[in-house]
Amino acid sequence: MKLIKLTFAIAVSSVVSHSLLLAQESPDQIFLNGKIATVDDFFSISEAVAIKGDRILAVGTNEEIESLSEPSTPRTNLDGRTVIPGLIDNHNHVVRATEYWPNEARLDGVTNRSEALEILSAKAETLASGNWLMSLGGWSEAQFIDSQADFTLAELDAVAPGRPAFIQSVYHHAFGNTAWFNAMGIPLNTSEEEQSATGLAAHVVRDVSGQVTGRLNGGFPMIELALQNFPPVSSEQQIEAIKSSFTHLNSIGLTTVYDPAGVGIRRESYARLREIALDSGLTVRIYHTLGGSTPRTPRDARDLIAEIEGSKPFQGNVFIDLIAVGEIYYTPFHWDNTLQPTNPESNDVAWARQILIASAQGGWSVQTHATQPETIDYLLDLVAEVNQIHPVRQLRWSITHADNINAEQLERVRHLGMNIQLRSNTVMGGRGPVFEKFGDAAYNMPPLRMVQDSGVSYGLGTDGTKAAQINPFVTLWWAVTGKALNGEIIQHQTLTREEALIATTRANALLMFQEQNIGAIKPGLLADMLVLDRDYFTVPADEIKDIRPVATIVGGRIVYGNL
Repeated sequence: MKLIKLTFAIAVSSVVSHSLLLAQESPDQIFLNGKIATVDDFFSISEAVAIKGDRILAVGTNEEIESLSEPSTPRTNLDGRTVIPGLIDNHNHVVRATEYWPNEARLDGVTNRSEALEILSAKAETLASGNWLMSLGGWSEAQFIDSQADFTLAELDAVAPGRPAFIQSVYHHAFGNTAWFNAMGIPLNTSEEEQSATGLAAHVVRDVSGQVTGRLNGGFPMIELALQNFPPVSSEQQIEAIKSSFTHLNSIGLTTVYDPAGVGIRRESYARLREIALDSGLTVRIYHTLGGSTPRTPRDARDLIAEIEGSKPFQGNVFIDLIAVGEIYYTPFHWDNTLQPTNPESNDVAWARQILIASAQGGWSVQTHATQPETIDYLLDLVAEVNQIHPVRQLRWSITHADNINAEQLERVRHLGMNIQLRSNTVMGGRGPVFEKFGDAAYNMPPLRMVQDSGVSYGLGTDGTKAAQINPFVTLWWAVTGKALNGEIIQHQTLTREEALIATTRANALLMFQEQNIGAIKPGLLADMLVLDRDYFTVPADEIKDIRPVATIVGGRIVYGNL
């Protein structure tokens, strides 16, 4: 232990300097000569940071941090690099993606079709004989600048000769190669009489001669049918897949994810996460919801209520914890889409009411998928009712997506103490149907500036890994520039770089009850930081999406890259 005198400048009506005599232990390591964006309440920029164990001990000038250290304290020279808090995605279905991650070629942020084919081919060459090649969403042809044409059967046969390939474009459609169609027992060519297929085969697109083109239409139903035929994944395989997927997340700057479960999730996946956390440790913090299905019947609702009443939130640790119900808890009530609201019947509202009352009484936060104003009104009306029975402000309930929320609804959100989780999925383009329905109003979906200026608590996420891309720097770029990956302006309500960074760090920590652990670089918080390859604050705006970490630090430990 040693006695240290530090001087802090505190801004009030005038600037007053206070000298505080602090007793502190020496840090385990220090980082010097950086541009450290703390994203604290004042958005301070510092030079150096000291770490003790897995938490930040102090932030300050080089001299102040050096004065805390012993001669033997490990020092890292940041050489002027920019450091920001670890980035947080407030809506990323990453756990669902871990099962087949080793098979996946991710096309997040790729802007050329030709490059996408090269990535698919390169991934196929790394796979063992017989293993499927997959790309399970996170991309759309609309993001390509050179060509937005379908992948053809011949192209995918060349990319993955002899091995099944299933290439999924968001949740809209997919492409297969000859080996995949053979594995599914779907004939490549049929006569006109044979084309009244059922099941998965009914979604296959054929040319006028009955030949498979390689494309399958059908959205969610088709994808769910296809999943039933995917190769089984053992517990051991998924554990390795979790580790490799988390390394990828670290490589793009993610240190924390709010995982909202969802369609196709297997509950045992979360048990495997806990197993890794106890064994070798996770490199991404996962806070997740109680979900994994799409309740749509009274029986489903009863089962979910029983599970809510039989479980408790916030029983985990700083690496993995179950913290909420949702995002889907009763589909007829709130599960809408970018074009159509829900139209729940009185019985649907009644079951949603019982689910929300059980959640409130059990101390659960609730995350509700709702995008259209009509759906959001149904939700806010019901939350107001529940609030009279059991106040919900302290539970930090949230509306996730809220693509088309309006100013009046934001006032209601404020009154109820709710939060908004906005998403960057529009960055992939393909907004034609939305503009056809809403006209120029589509440029304000989601209304980033209106939400920012409202003062309502909100944060940014992606809605990955299938429905959207997952790179947080692409999200930051979209929020700042208003552009889609193909270069089109698709968003008129943009944010400043500082506002966007807050929305992907400190603000998201608050949404997840983690503001005392993550979201900023300040004493007492966990030492989750990114050392960047360029300065987020000064690079040309169009380069923001290309920023990558030189090193990703989680709990004071470098988990990706090096310094």
